[in-house]
Amino acid sequence: MLKALMTVSGFTLLSRVLGLVRDMFIGHYLGVGMASDAWNAAFQFPNFFRRVFGEGAFNSAFVPLYSEKLEKDETEAFAFGNRVIVLLAFILALIFLICFIFIHPIMWLFNMGYDADKLAMTVTLSRITVGYLFFVCLLAAFSGILNSHKKFAAPAMSYAFLNVIFLIGLIAVIPFVGHPTLVLSWSLLIAGVIQLLVVLIPTRKMGLKLKVQRPELAVCMAVLKAAGVGLLLLIVPFRERRQRLKSHLPRIEPDIVRLGVLMIPGVISAGVQQLNLLVGGSVASFQDGARTLIYNADRINQFPLGLIGIAFGVVLLPDIARKVKSDNHEAARESMQRGMVLAMLLALPAMVGIGILAEPIIDVLFRSGKFTRVNSYMAGQALMAFAVGCPAYIMVRVVQPGYFARGDTRTPMIFTFWSAASNMALCLIAFVILRGTGWLHVGCAVATTAAGWLNIYLLIRGLKKDGFMKLEPLFWRKMSKMLVSSLIMGFVVWFAAHLLNEPLHESARVIRFLILTLIASTGIVTYFLVAHVIGAVSFDELKQSFRK
Repeated sequence: MLKALMTVSGFTLLSRVLGLVRDMFIGHYLGVGMASDAWNAAFQFPNFFRRVFGEGAFNSAFVPLYSEKLEKDETEAFAFGNRVIVLLAFILALIFLICFIFIHPIMWLFNMGYDADKLAMTVTLSRITVGYLFFVCLLAAFSGILNSHKKFAAPAMSYAFLNVIFLIGLIAVIPFVGHPTLVLSWSLLIAGVIQLLVVLIPTRKMGLKLKVQRPELAVCMAVLKAAGVGLLLLIVPFRERRQRLKSHLPRIEPDIVRLGVLMIPGVISAGVQQLNLLVGGSVASFQDGARTLIYNADRINQFPLGLIGIAFGVVLLPDIARKVKSDNHEAARESMQRGMVLAMLLALPAMVGIGILAEPIIDVLFRSGKFTRVNSYMAGQALMAFAVGCPAYIMVRVVQPGYFARGDTRTPMIFTFWSAASNMALCLIAFVILRGTGWLHVGCAVATTAAGWLNIYLLIRGLKKDGFMKLEPLFWRKMSKMLVSSLIMGFVVWFAAHLLNEPLHESARVIRFLILTLIASTGIVTYFLVAHVIGAVSFDELKQSFRK
């Protein structure tokens, strides 16, 4: 597990660092206002499909099925992967076409607080960025195949290329041509093509060569025919005619049907979750600049999620799936619980550290050009709220493979409904209470955090009821010691930040960055020393856990 985790985390770290540099430039050029809000809305929309049809629902259903076939015969697995990717590409092309045609009402629906000028800018940018959904969802499919073959480098590296293309646009194009939002939108589309090539090339070298043959064409035509027949069934009133139309429904191969059945709960679950974020964004759109403040705060919050949560999720899903398919359930449980301990070892100090240093982090990274000190303070308050949910966000990625590897996508879907419902309710409460106060963005962040903790509580309780998770007293002793270590670290970090408050905010940017790095490094060293001394984890135990 060590090599795989280091590969994924290493490239994810590179991508996140480049992403922060990208956002620093974007903040410099756009600040917090109409242009930044329009860009963030246009950028968020194709990412909605990436999380729903890509790395969320699709991979959670596809990877276990592909891994099952791979255990038996690689040729059969390649044939299955070929059929699925061709069908996915066909469906994504239809979705792109529909979204492109109806982009104006779609953008209005999810940004109802925007005035006419801001909405018009958002629609213009979205007509460009919507094409990214086709490439990024296929990227997730190829990544799932490569991960199943224990090849983690190319999928993890592909996301770094996204930020490289952005930086080229920001550094080499915008200073000469202007129009930063248009340059960013075209950069996203170009990056999608390059990202897909990064995973497509190693997949072909591995032996999977896409071929659109008769079976694949038949499935695509079946989708169109099923859609047409389904529409006719709705509008034709006569029972006899309906029965005749039903007899013309096409037949699709059992493997594809099985994948679809597994995906449906995942699509609904991921769709509700992402729709939930869009609803939160729609609520935030009633406060000028709130979308941008939430985006910048969430970017820092996503840093530990990317390094810890996503890395563990990517590595654990195929590992647990193989062990479940081999009927080695005890080994699967051990892998997941070992992942939980390692994840919380890093998530708890991340929560405390980011929460305490929220405003200085935003200030050091983003205050430049049109992004002001006031913007840093406001975004920092949202980051504090997000940070409280950091362990929950990370643990979801570690725990969900316990369901997906066993082919259970329905239970996480139900839990997501409860989580999303609570988030929406809290967002609406925040809207009623905080609208016009300037703190609506913080209320939306609090709602997201509360929903995240509810989701992980339900997921863990469900695994315990199934008997797939047994949290022994030793686990809770470790958790309590890790929390104590994190709180001691937090006090050290707070004291250092208070002591160096003036140079941390008033010095040149390079000096402020070095001071922040020094404070954070002191906190990290303090945490691991205290954790070692009080027995939360020893250095030898940490090495052995990663090796396993």
